[in-house]
Amino acid sequence: MCKLLFLKNRQSLPPGPMPMPIIGNIYEILKKSPMECFQNWHNEYGPIITLRYAQRLVISIGSYEIARDLLDKRGAIYSSRPRLIMASERMTNGMNLAIIPYNKRWRIHNRITTSLLDMGAIKRYRPLEDRESKQVLFELLSSDDFSKSLARFSASLVLTLGYGMHLERKDCDEPRELERIDARPFEALGSMYCLLVELFPVLDHTPRFMAPWKWLAADVERQTTALHMKHLQTAKSTLKWNWVLEAMGSDSGKQLPDKELAYMIGTLEQAGFEAILTVTRLLIKAIVLHPKCMESAQNELDRVVGSDRLPSAEDRPRLPYVNAMIEEAMRWQPPAPFALPHANTEDDEYMGYHIPKGTMIIPNIWVMAFNPQEFPNPYQYKPERWLEGPSVQHNSFGFGRRLCPGRHLGYSSVFLVVSRLLWAYNISHAYRDGKKIEVDPWDLKFTFAAVSGPFEASFQVRSPKHQEIIEKEWAAAKDIDSILDEIKPETCT
Repeated sequence: MCKLLFLKNRQSLPPGPMPMPIIGNIYEILKKSPMECFQNWHNEYGPIITLRYAQRLVISIGSYEIARDLLDKRGAIYSSRPRLIMASERMTNGMNLAIIPYNKRWRIHNRITTSLLDMGAIKRYRPLEDRESKQVLFELLSSDDFSKSLARFSASLVLTLGYGMHLERKDCDEPRELERIDARPFEALGSMYCLLVELFPVLDHTPRFMAPWKWLAADVERQTTALHMKHLQTAKSTLKWNWVLEAMGSDSGKQLPDKELAYMIGTLEQAGFEAILTVTRLLIKAIVLHPKCMESAQNELDRVVGSDRLPSAEDRPRLPYVNAMIEEAMRWQPPAPFALPHANTEDDEYMGYHIPKGTMIIPNIWVMAFNPQEFPNPYQYKPERWLEGPSVQHNSFGFGRRLCPGRHLGYSSVFLVVSRLLWAYNISHAYRDGKKIEVDPWDLKFTFAAVSGPFEASFQVRSPKHQEIIEKEWAAAKDIDSILDEIKPETCT
């Protein structure tokens, strides 16, 4: 009888696995890899499926075309976020741009961040990307510790833009502090208490003394707010141009209290740091594991750039193979495998299915990326697939009006540092005591992002001439104050 009633109630919903009473389908996701679960479900039920996370209705989209139809073309009603009690309301005061609902606050934040991160702004930021990437090249002449160099690069880029805080050394504390703050919400959300609250929101009415998740959330919120406010005060006290000062001078920014402004810029800082570091480390891993791809990229760089100068942002249109390596890395191991969930603000009909208002909509990037019809041999890293035809469709930056606002900065900075590393170094497996240190391609830590586990690599400069240019370029690099004066928009005084 229960099964018949369930089937009757969901006849107009997309198909999907039968949920268990009360907890829905969450048990299967916790029991095995979420990636494996979703791939199996989509293989069985099709490109759009219905799930139950306890009391929450969820639709997973495993097709790029369907995601475009709903999230792009019907963005007016598919641009909100589901209610996230812990991650949004309790841990970030409802002020994290990435997960706040589609409302007036989001529009104000989006208006400001778009002006800071549009293509015109990205072109102004090129001198800073240039300097930070030259420092990475110089550091690797004397050390193979690429993870620290890339962490400094990623953190210094967003901290300098956000607050005028340049990081001189790769052993400074700021990258570790950002990593710790980025990790805290996911650590807290990994607790059973927090999971239960998201699955059963009524539990959030439990008195504080009986609700350990409220203590966890308050601790995360306190640490996050302290970091963002500290950075805000640094930015306000400096004479250097930065995002905080530019935002404060805008009509929209003048509407925001300090704490909200601190969270808005802090969200860009946290997301930008994690995304740039995740993708650059992923590309180093792909290069180590696929030396023929490195050779093809270096042949292209030698032909287009030559050996007398570093690659520049202006070379990007003439380096299709390097671009294909970046695109393929983000498909091969999507940095955000489930993106961020959307929510529809009105009832909708699609393909004969009913999608009730308030449904959690998951753009399932992982399932899309490993669809063998779209990507033959999907577990193979193959940059050539991006050069063989115009039909390849993939998007690691989200969909519709919630498209990642930092996508242009992320791609431009990744392109510049990776193209320069390929130009300058032969990157390969590291050896210890004469034995090759293996790299596990699928050693991934899954939170919101899919982050490559620790691995080692060897960086050998390609020739004395390459080393000479690296050293000369670093010696002639501009100081940060001059760069910030150069990239300051004319409208800022």
